[in-house]
Amino acid sequence: MLFDQIGIHGWDDIEPVVLAALASELSVLFVGDIGGNKTEGAERIARTLLGQDIEFRAYEVPTLNFDDLVGFVNPKTLAKGALQFVPTPLSIWSADAVLLDEINRANPFIQSKLHELVRKRTLLGMPTRLKMVFSAVNPPEKYQSGYMDLALASRFVNVQVPNVATFGDEVIEHILSGNGIGRGGHNLPCMLARASAFEPSGIEAMRISSLCKKIMRDLENSGIVFNARQLKMMLKLITSGLAIQWASGLDVFTAPDAIASYIGAVIPEINGIVRTRVDASVAKGTIRTIVTGFQLADPMTMARNLAELIEIEPTDILAWAGAVDRSIKSERQPQLLRDVLRRLPILQGKGVIEHDLSRTLMEKAAARFATLTLIEEGTPVLEIPGRIHNIIENLKGEVS
Repeated sequence: MLFDQIGIHGWDDIEPVVLAALASELSVLFVGDIGGNKTEGAERIARTLLGQDIEFRAYEVPTLNFDDLVGFVNPKTLAKGALQFVPTPLSIWSADAVLLDEINRANPFIQSKLHELVRKRTLLGMPTRLKMVFSAVNPPEKYQSGYMDLALASRFVNVQVPNVATFGDEVIEHILSGNGIGRGGHNLPCMLARASAFEPSGIEAMRISSLCKKIMRDLENSGIVFNARQLKMMLKLITSGLAIQWASGLDVFTAPDAIASYIGAVIPEINGIVRTRVDASVAKGTIRTIVTGFQLADPMTMARNLAELIEIEPTDILAWAGAVDRSIKSERQPQLLRDVLRRLPILQGKGVIEHDLSRTLMEKAAARFATLTLIEEGTPVLEIPGRIHNIIENLKGEVS
């Protein structure tokens, strides 16, 4: 899919969650076997999205010294009471993107410093240039490499990198030959830039929020420890997936598999990187069951205002009518209310909505139109009843 065009093959299933994480400015943790392309993949993605000439750092965390990360203290500024560092070719200060390899094997001192880097892109309270933070671990149970601390693991978007043994012959051929590099018509930086301008409709935002809350409540007895940060990350990932779908036109970003991956990525207990008694298969099954009944990018919920809402020929009539009703109550543009009054009889004539429902919505639109007109005119209280009658009669003439 998209990553094939930059020479990363076999990652189709994880592309949505990786791109959604980067669009959300969240740190990514690749979990996969030795030699699974985690480091090279991170660098290719970073250079594709940020530019080929960026400064990319890859640190082997188990052997990382703090001086490697920050450089050396500047004695001149220290004498004046200011902490500054003399950078080195390996220090973090000039890096645009970083990969922290085997972060689960960091010594406690280094891990505490990396915690800040992952969380805030700062070090010792000082800003860095980092725009992307990647980390990588091998599955602890498989390699006896040590489990991660839950507090650190929960700050990442956890991504399970597939093993080459699961790839088909065509994908393996691409890997061996380099075939497929440069193919594809999507400009990834432009796609994410366009996605950053997206704002979900109020209805869509509410549905995503409801989904996140339902996931938390349905999994609360499974042993999974949710916190507010994870819920916010979950919401960001799902919203970013919707934004990328809007920007690219690719439905894969809002497919059930993608939504389930966004949710699972913020739960370390089901990704095999923390010590836990949670039954991962049961938790994943619960997530999948919930997600199956949840559809993003539905035309009704994608509608951002009343004008877009009334142009839809809905399949879920009651949900659509409820959305139109709520929009009418808050609408401030009389012309849009006129459009509603013209559109509803058309939908009724097509058999999309029933006569009684159409009439009810038309009455509400007319009442809202009259209210806005009275407010604009500043009609005296005693004249309101007669004026309402005149407004409604004139409106009937306009839309008939």
